[in-house]
Amino acid sequence: MFCAMSNKLFLQDSLVEQSTQGSFVPQGHQDILTTTLGTKEHPGHVRTVGYGVGVRQYFGSYQCQNTTQTRPITLSMIEHLTQTIKAQVAKELRHEFDQ
Repeated sequence: MFCAMSNKLFLQDSLVEQSTQGSFVPQGHQDILTTTLGTKEHPGHVRTVGYGVGVRQYFGSYQCQNTTQTRPITLSMIEHLTQTIKAQVAKELRHEFDQ
């Protein structure tokens, strides 16, 4: 059992390395985990939590945020944030130079 796990970890590390180099490109359900485990994905199921547990059951349903409740960022908000950041940076620089 340990040898099989060790081989899978080595394969996973190898696939991560290949992915960063661009020689392994995950496509669709054929990602690093699926390739390492050697098993197919089952759409709508969550790995390691048992058969019959779906994505919505495990993670909860998706709650779409109502965009009418969000406020657009105004120019005055940006100016206020800019002034606040400048004041904070100036304060930190004064503190640095005083030491």
